[in-house]
Amino acid sequence: MNELSKELNEYLKLLFRIDDPIVYSVLFIMIIFVLLILIFYYVIFPLRKKYMLETHALELKHTRLMALFAELDPDPVIRTDREGKIIFTNDSAKTLIKGETLEGRSISEIINNIDFPIADYISQNKSKQLIYKNNSRYFSVLFRGISSLKIAQFYFHDTTDKIQYENKLRSLSNNLQNMIEEERRRIARELHDGIGQNLLLLKMNLVNNFKNILPKEKPDFNFHDSTDLLDNTIFELKNIIYGLKPSVLEEMGLGAALASLIKKISDEGPLHGSLQIKGFDQRLDIKLELSIYRIIQEAINNIIKHSEASSFMIRLENTNKKIKLFITDDGKGIGSNKLNHNGFGLLNIQERIRSYGGDFKIGPRKDNGTFLKIEIPVGDNG
Repeated sequence: MNELSKELNEYLKLLFRIDDPIVYSVLFIMIIFVLLILIFYYVIFPLRKKYMLETHALELKHTRLMALFAELDPDPVIRTDREGKIIFTNDSAKTLIKGETLEGRSISEIINNIDFPIADYISQNKSKQLIYKNNSRYFSVLFRGISSLKIAQFYFHDTTDKIQYENKLRSLSNNLQNMIEEERRRIARELHDGIGQNLLLLKMNLVNNFKNILPKEKPDFNFHDSTDLLDNTIFELKNIIYGLKPSVLEEMGLGAALASLIKKISDEGPLHGSLQIKGFDQRLDIKLELSIYRIIQEAINNIIKHSEASSFMIRLENTNKKIKLFITDDGKGIGSNKLNHNGFGLLNIQERIRSYGGDFKIGPRKDNGTFLKIEIPVGDNG
């Protein structure tokens, strides 16, 4: 036991010798460690605390400013937390649902078409446009997520006057289209019953009078050239009447009328058209059929005038819920500048589609040419 104690004392003497480098190393490490603790405690920690306090003060100031602007905003503003619970409303928002307190309620009770996670949108600072209807009032709602404050703001803008104005314009446009179609029918009827009949009578009189003239008394002009000119005039008049009032559409339906239209265009010029039609075993409302016919007619006219195409394709389908129309050509395509400055033809197509609550899209194809995609809900129109 004494020997063990002696050996331990010897080891301790060697370890704590002043000239031993291990002792200096240990002391140096201890001094560095103490200095690091002092720096963190007296320098880094106060700076971090100051930064957090300043950040909190800025967020508080930002929140107060937002609250002030929201209070002054004439439009309704609602603020929610990450769970969608309403934590603030300005005075204008309180008029959305009269007599009810909004604070504490879920925003989905007010706007029932929120189909996205509010918490995720807040953390990603995302925005989204929504539509809100309250009785007879319409609102465009801008959702904005604010991750720094962990809140969301809903900015309501009353668009009731705008929507009512658009509805009036749409109604006027529908009435105008109906008046145009009625005027077309009237002109077609008068051309057929008036000028058309007179041209036929003129041809009959010429033929009958020419037969009664003796050979030596026949006038010195080419009779057959005159009758051919009359035949061409009558033929052109029939085309004009058909364009004004497509009788095939009224008598045989949309499919037959479109097939006749495309065959006529393919036979008369270098432009070749094809038609695929599905789901039209039953007739549609005559006004809807006429609108679809006019839309396709206008689209083909645009192809002839502007596309420099050699062929086009029309695909028309009735799914009992929607009427889907897809038109393509192999022409030079349409540029973005032309999309932003639509001509009267495209505007006319758009107005017809909007009158039925449909969707309209036009653009260049990937390879070449232009596509036109239209969807019209059938509903009460079918």
